Amino acid sequence: MNTSLKANKRKALLFSIYRGLTADWFFIYAIDSLFYSDVKMMSFSQISLIATIASLSYILICLPTVRLARKIGTMRSTQLATAMFLISALMMIFSPLVIFLSQPVFMFGVALKNASDPKILKDNLKMYGLSEDYPKYTGISKFVWTFVNAISTLLSGFMYDTWPYSPIVASCIVLTIMFALSFFVKNEKEIFKRQNNMPAHNVKLEKFEIIKLFKYRTTWLLLAFSMIVFGFIAAGMDIAKLPLQELNFSTVTITTVCLIAYLVRAFVAFGFGYIYKKLRFNSIYIVISLCTVGILMMGLGGLFATGTLALIIMGSGMAMLYASRDPFNLIREDFVMNSNGLTKRQTLLQVTLIGNYLGRLIATFVVSCLLTTQTVFITLLFLLSLAPFAIIISLLLRRKQKINKYDVFY
Repeated sequence: MNTSLKANKRKALLFSIYRGLTADWFFIYAIDSLFYSDVKMMSFSQISLIATIASLSYILICLPTVRLARKIGTMRSTQLATAMFLISALMMIFSPLVIFLSQPVFMFGVALKNASDPKILKDNLKMYGLSEDYPKYTGISKFVWTFVNAISTLLSGFMYDTWPYSPIVASCIVLTIMFALSFFVKNEKEIFKRQNNMPAHNVKLEKFEIIKLFKYRTTWLLLAFSMIVFGFIAAGMDIAKLPLQELNFSTVTITTVCLIAYLVRAFVAFGFGYIYKKLRFNSIYIVISLCTVGILMMGLGGLFATGTLALIIMGSGMAMLYASRDPFNLIREDFVMNSNGLTKRQTLLQVTLIGNYLGRLIATFVVSCLLTTQTVFITLLFLLSLAPFAIIISLLLRRKQKINKYDVFY
């Protein structure tokens, strides 16, 4: 292996690590529902509503964010996104109303990251001659994110018992460091064009670009695929800790279960790239099966078991549920990123992300309503009704992909 190739692989690896470390809040997710209910005195229905607000926020701002990302460039976008994560984490310290308002701020950061980081990685790999390694480096990012999240999850349980606000403070410290590191992120393609006085390609959003995409059946299928499958997965994850709280397990016990789930998620995210290389889109059926069995175990485990047995059953179910999310996003993202035409590809990626959060919005809103009258366990079992629809829409999209081989957006 020559020196230049080694250097390029090292750069791709470093960006993948950065991408994993700036993908989300650390320390917070393991204790968020505990913090909301015990410290902020919020009901389970209100806690579920937070996810609904987050999803609605993303749907409203993600498309304007594409235009902003193209105007300011991917490098500035990833910097601004990290700053939004930091600000939104700080807002969690305040009242429930401010916590609700923190969700649009956080989702603005998510939208910017989604519009910039995949493109930075894809552009850099293309410049390095490593275009085929996109799934590999995406898997590395997911592994880093999940592994660090697992460690922070374990620590946050003990930190929360010491001082409930300490996990939020720790998250803010990490995000401050990551914000400083974001200024070292480079998009080699953008730099090359600027240095050679080349016109900025795809900076301007084509008129009616979004609308034009919807004249293709595959766009509608991708939107429905994202809505149903992601809504199925995300709604289950959003309330995954509530069954453990319902059975009055301790904070450390809950965060330990979350730790195991995150570790499983990390190794699945890392290893799924190898499965995906062999099965490609067909691997979606493994993802749907994991999610279905996971939700079933969490619902039935809480209804028919108690004590240690309930903890083992629901913990195993949570691990399966968590393990399904990153593979789904890889499948969806790789499908889109292999379509022709960079401008429409970037816009189509945002369309599928709208589908993600629209599905999550609908599912979590229904869950919020159900939680006012039903137990968490019954609510989880209700989510299983989405499984057949997830399989059907995946079969339809697979058939379309097989016929058209991605060349469907022109």
